[in-house]
Amino acid sequence: MDISLIFIVLGTLLTGAANSLLTKYQDNQCVRNCEDTGSSPQYFNQPAIQTLQMFLGELAMFFVYLGYKWYYSRSYIQLDQEESTGGGVALFKHWKLAIPAICDLSCTTLLNIGLIYVPVSIYQMTRGSVVLFVAVLSVVFLNRKISKLHWIALVVITLGVAIVGLSGTQTKEKEATLSAGLIVFGILLIIGATSLQGVQFVVEEHILAKQPIIPLQLVYIEGFFGAVTIVMFMVVLNFVAKAVQSPKEFAQSPFNIVEAFSEVLGNKTVLVTSFLIMASIASFNFCGLSITHRISATARSTVDTCRTLIVWLFAVVVMRWEHFKFLQMMGFAILVFGTLWFNGVIEVENWSFIPSWLKEGEAEDERTLIDEALEERLIS
Repeated sequence: MDISLIFIVLGTLLTGAANSLLTKYQDNQCVRNCEDTGSSPQYFNQPAIQTLQMFLGELAMFFVYLGYKWYYSRSYIQLDQEESTGGGVALFKHWKLAIPAICDLSCTTLLNIGLIYVPVSIYQMTRGSVVLFVAVLSVVFLNRKISKLHWIALVVITLGVAIVGLSGTQTKEKEATLSAGLIVFGILLIIGATSLQGVQFVVEEHILAKQPIIPLQLVYIEGFFGAVTIVMFMVVLNFVAKAVQSPKEFAQSPFNIVEAFSEVLGNKTVLVTSFLIMASIASFNFCGLSITHRISATARSTVDTCRTLIVWLFAVVVMRWEHFKFLQMMGFAILVFGTLWFNGVIEVENWSFIPSWLKEGEAEDERTLIDEALEERLIS
């Protein structure tokens, strides 16, 4: 395997895990009534701000792109046509990138809201359903083919996600004193967000295959469209909330822009984690898009699922945010097994007890989506 691809995969795993853990850590920070025993403390609950800081992190990749062009100009290496597209020109020429940016915006906001109600490991494991959505959308919109065994693998993945969700309703952690109904609500938000992420992955793969653009440009262009969109929503919702809420309610409303930014700037821990989240999300998106560009969207979703183990172990062993639960581990094992089966890492079709009628067409369809994408890249 190409050594650079190994570093990209490792970068995706580590920065993706760091992003989830830092966001949950930020949610646990007290911003008001922290030492007042007469009233309950209030924690950082600003999903719009967390969405904005992620897009700002992606937008910051523009400066990395400028350094990238400067390096090649100093090395007197002629860039390919797709790599020489100007930053500003690409920003307006590739207006279709607003589509994955809007998907990313909606997805990130829903994920940040869902993370408030569920433990971080449940949050991360539930996001493993992205493989299911990417596979189905790839069949519908990218004309990929999936064999019978691969469809069964998708059912296994769905079962794993369902078991993980069930374990979440039985949680008894200190941070999860909310009712089971709210936890289920959070899980449903995460699943809905993951479906939008599947749309984003597939659209990005289509754009990277058809448009003269490199993954580095795709990151900062999506960051630009996403940041502009979320700021517009924040301003509009600020005036709407101010008009319909009483002064006391508006003062503590998450739609209050002034209060939201004061919570970030007034708390050193929240401020530092905001910059760390920006750096981690920028690196994660660049590495993830590089995997999409060099292999496929399904490969990216597979790697994204594998980082769940890092988040789970860190949350249970290091931070002790959660307790070990056998049902959760079983759901995670089923989820990973289905993912590895679907992407051909585990070759179930070679098992002797698999009925022959399930293997019909495997000779033609045994290539995974990753193999097909690799062939397309080599041909092009």
